[in-house]
Amino acid sequence: MKSPLRNLLLALLILGASTTSYADDIVRLRMFFGLSLPSGGAVSLADWQSFQDNEIVNTFDGFNVVDSVGYYKGKPERSKIVTVIVESKDVPKAKELAALYSKKFHQESVMIVKVPVLEWSFIGPDYEG
Repeated sequence: MKSPLRNLLLALLILGASTTSYADDIVRLRMFFGLSLPSGGAVSLADWQSFQDNEIVNTFDGFNVVDSVGYYKGKPERSKIVTVIVESKDVPKAKELAALYSKKFHQESVMIVKVPVLEWSFIGPDYEG
């Protein structure tokens, strides 16, 4: 299944639009979701999976999740890093998702890092370099 973003990017490339001119509108977001609870304990894997399945899946067409250990105030904390490539207009969706997680799991915050995407490629089995 092709995503709408991929279809848009392919159409722009076919029409001769340069990647660089459109790149200002495409960003990579990394969202850092801590799994420690302020009262002690942690967000369970089942609770995380439920949040992922019911919230993240319904917010973004595609994303990547990585398990991580981050440090906050000198202490290690299990976390999940969610990465998405989106149009700039979709950044508020990530912020709403972060706010929802913060409230639901009593987090002080969810960090979001936004980086412009300057180039992208979709490499298939027929790629010849």
